[in-house]
Amino acid sequence: MKYILVILITMSAMGEEPKTIDMHIPQENREEYLKPAKTFKFSLPIPMVTLSSKTRCDPRLENEAPELNGVKT
Repeated sequence: MKYILVILITMSAMGEEPKTIDMHIPQENREEYLKPAKTFKFSLPIPMVTLSSKTRCDPRLENEAPELNGVKT
């Protein structure tokens, strides 16, 4: 079974609504997913900006392509 590594990066400035970037990266198998999911780190040293990231592994649909989406939360 093939998988998609999903990375969610949420940023919010003081007094603003958070914004989330949603990335989908194809992986050939679960083992290929595990290393980047555990080691992914993202930092942006900007004062008064909060940044968080989450990763997860979803089963890949047939012919599903990589994606990068901005999502309002």
